[in-house]
Amino acid sequence: MDLTLLGTGAPLHPNRAMTGMILTAPGCAPLLVDTCGGFELAHQLSRVGFEREAFRAVIVTHRHLDHSGGLLDLFLARIPLEIYALPDTHDGIVGMTNASFPEWDLNSEIVRHEVVHGAARDIAGFQVEFFQAEHRVPTLGVRISHGGSTFAFSADTLPCETIVAAARNADLFLCDTLCAELDGDGAVNRARSTMHATAREAAEMATEAGARALACTHLARFADPANILAEATEHFTGAVSVAEDGACYRI
Repeated sequence: MDLTLLGTGAPLHPNRAMTGMILTAPGCAPLLVDTCGGFELAHQLSRVGFEREAFRAVIVTHRHLDHSGGLLDLFLARIPLEIYALPDTHDGIVGMTNASFPEWDLNSEIVRHEVVHGAARDIAGFQVEFFQAEHRVPTLGVRISHGGSTFAFSADTLPCETIVAAARNADLFLCDTLCAELDGDGAVNRARSTMHATAREAAEMATEAGARALACTHLARFADPANILAEATEHFTGAVSVAEDGACYRI
């Protein structure tokens, strides 16, 4: 199973695209998890060598634009899609579409699948489990398995036991890490108020989960990647990396 990162930044980051990723594996169709923040999706897909027409299955973790906005790119390209999301997220996607392109004729083969926390689905050949994250709007964490390997993604969240459960013994845990506590009180207060994890908290969740490797993502514009790496490494004994746009992980 291979993970390709399309975007690893939080909103307003000047050098990173917004959150999105692709999972591929033998015998599976490519699975898109979150969609970047809008039409940057086209650029990021081209950067990593994927055509938008390759995708049918999309998981959207929550309604915030930096995770769901790239669906407009797929909608305008009239791609037939199977979209898996919470009911609140589907409502947000419909509202975003109506506010932006109310006159656009969407592909008639778009199917909206409602999922709930605790559900499990077979999607594009992967086994996917959904977990409740702790964020400002209803948000999913995901655990995706194939061929004996497991990948977990926290989405945006405060530390919580449900995300620890999602990452239990995962080969790779990709975790929301807005900043490091080393970045200062202002950064930490911003993480708290917007309900995101710090590098220490991400590392502690990875440790409690027994994950084999931790990759820190969703970096704020005010975060120092070197501080995130140092802080996460201090609190997690497994392999640690700071995710970068375009990076690939073999899981």
